[in-house]
Amino acid sequence: MSNKSFSVALAQLRCELLHKDKNLKRMLEAIQSAKNKGADYVIFPELFLSGYVMNEKLFELAETLDGPSITALAHAARANDIGVIAGFPEKWENYLYNAAVCINRHGRIVDVYRKTHLFHDEHHYFQAGRHCPVLSLPEGQAGMLITYDIEFPEMPRLLAVNGAEVLFVLAANMTPYQAYQDTYLHARAMENHVFVAATNKVGLHVENIFFGESQVVHPSGTSLYKAGHNEELPVIDINLPEIGESRGVLDYLNNRRRDIYDSH
Repeated sequence: MSNKSFSVALAQLRCELLHKDKNLKRMLEAIQSAKNKGADYVIFPELFLSGYVMNEKLFELAETLDGPSITALAHAARANDIGVIAGFPEKWENYLYNAAVCINRHGRIVDVYRKTHLFHDEHHYFQAGRHCPVLSLPEGQAGMLITYDIEFPEMPRLLAVNGAEVLFVLAANMTPYQAYQDTYLHARAMENHVFVAATNKVGLHVENIFFGESQVVHPSGTSLYKAGHNEELPVIDINLPEIGESRGVLDYLNNRRRDIYDSH
């Protein structure tokens, strides 16, 4: 168990649909603002670079990990000495993925996560990811998930079993799913004894109203912070040693009955 603490900034912002340059500018500004507020990491919502819209132009806006936008984010991370977790459409081996990249404070890519549970029309544009990497950060172990992923208990559990202490969730949740987001963020934190830090979009995009309510949930199920429905950039402290304290006699991970699960 890690004995370190760190702070995360939740970049609950609007973005412009299919205007990558404008969105990148907002991200670079938010990175600097998050650093000025003392954050160690800043988390952006799902597909923030392109905007969340299922459109053929996604293929034009998509980038590889060494593309210009990701490179600019890496430079900003290094210049501001802050970690960046960002959502973007990724080109990889002739496929398009709904991806999240983690960039460390030195501007190096730690890993990329490709959304495994595709929602609704996403199936027509993206390939589903097949890997669930655990990020080794100086403060501890972390995992990344993207919106719909959090509604399936298997992925957060897999990350937790493999050592993740914090789940970074990049969301693009729209009405009427407020109760879903709130319930699942709390459930995944409690049942896996992990912190969950989720950033959701705000604003009206075509027919979707993104409701925000970004939050950080403690492993005990307490909301350390819950945002409203407008733009904001809060910074929240995460104290990893509290994971052990919250586990207590419940100890869900160690009290699982693998002998039963594996036999069915």
